[in-house]
Amino acid sequence: MRQLAFIPTREDKDRPIKTFLESAGWEVHYLVGYSSIFEAYNTALKEHDVMAKDRIIMCHDDIEVMMQPDMFNSVIDESIEKNTGFLGVAGAKRLNKTGCWWHGLGREYPHPESFLRGCVWHGTKPTNSHPTYYGGYGDVEVVDGLFMVSTGATLNSIKTKKPKEFESNWDYYDMYYCYQAKELRKTNKVIPIMILHHSPGEGAMTEEWDASRKAFINMYGKKFTDIVLPHQSQLPAQA
Repeated sequence: MRQLAFIPTREDKDRPIKTFLESAGWEVHYLVGYSSIFEAYNTALKEHDVMAKDRIIMCHDDIEVMMQPDMFNSVIDESIEKNTGFLGVAGAKRLNKTGCWWHGLGREYPHPESFLRGCVWHGTKPTNSHPTYYGGYGDVEVVDGLFMVSTGATLNSIKTKKPKEFESNWDYYDMYYCYQAKELRKTNKVIPIMILHHSPGEGAMTEEWDASRKAFINMYGKKFTDIVLPHQSQLPAQA
């Protein structure tokens, strides 16, 4: 069994996440210069000949892990199972008609907060960070692509290329991957890994993002919770 980490990035340079994962015994591979995150992950899986028992981390380059390497590995060891789809640090037990997993974070939105799971810290460094708490840990339908752990068995059983219906090259890959795993009766789960995100997730709400959101809804929307789809401008910002 190998432990591989694939990190799409614009340039090959030392970053906190690379340093941490290497210290935890993971083989880190930067995916540099790709025009699409779908292409980056799909190519990496093929080039590294990922096998069923391999463990794979797929994550952003602007994150830090705020826990000791041995505890980090222990949480993954205890969480990953034969039927694991994707493990993550934030997600939702059910998607509503918005197709946005974080919809419902705040009193003004109808999606019950109990549907959300996980916690992500935000800031430029641990000393100026603050937590965004979504809910407890456990099984979910989807996890956010900020940080995902999967197995070669799962990744080799789903489509990782960009669907022709998606307009954005960088969005909704996480929802697309998780829903495929769900349809294969694999379990997606949010686990207690402490992640600091240096970005507030401002990529959401672009026209390309919204086009891919609608395409994803067309693919899987009949299986979502029956809550009215608001106009794009009414959606909360991604955490």
